[in-house]
Amino acid sequence: MKLDEGLIKELNLNPNEEREPINVMRMSELLAFIKESAERIVSKSNLFFTTESADIQADCLDIVAVRLNDFVQAFIDVIIFLRKEEGTYNGKSKSLRYCISGYDTLFSDQTSLEKQFLGELLLRNEITHDYFNREIHQQKLIALMQNCAEGSLDVYKQLSTYIKESNLLEKYVNKSEKH
Repeated sequence: MKLDEGLIKELNLNPNEEREPINVMRMSELLAFIKESAERIVSKSNLFFTTESADIQADCLDIVAVRLNDFVQAFIDVIIFLRKEEGTYNGKSKSLRYCISGYDTLFSDQTSLEKQFLGELLLRNEITHDYFNREIHQQKLIALMQNCAEGSLDVYKQLSTYIKESNLLEKYVNKSEKH
């Protein structure tokens, strides 16, 4: 059986054109992404501890792990951008540890949950890169969810206030920019 060419065109079955990834985002959009990730970390952490369903708990763990990764990626980009803006970026390091240290330098007035959350943020690297010890990392993730998930919102609030006061909301973060 032969298909009618007009039908194929009408259904638009041809694959989409390949597009280059976009590596530029306005700071306001990046902040919105961090906020959304933080809110999901908090809401799914709360749900994890209020439900009896093992399936829902497993989903919450998965969602928090993914959103923690999203949070970290955006956090790194924001901190490196801010360090470049103030002229203190070393031009080399993009590590999470470097960015946490940079955050500590920028914000000495952290809440206890904020400090605790930042201290546990390195768990993201373990979850992402060390699947051999998945059980241990899940227990640490549950502890983060129970003890300091709300600290992610504190981090967002600090960054948001600083960026607004510094008039950087409309600036663009270019992930592919040379250092």
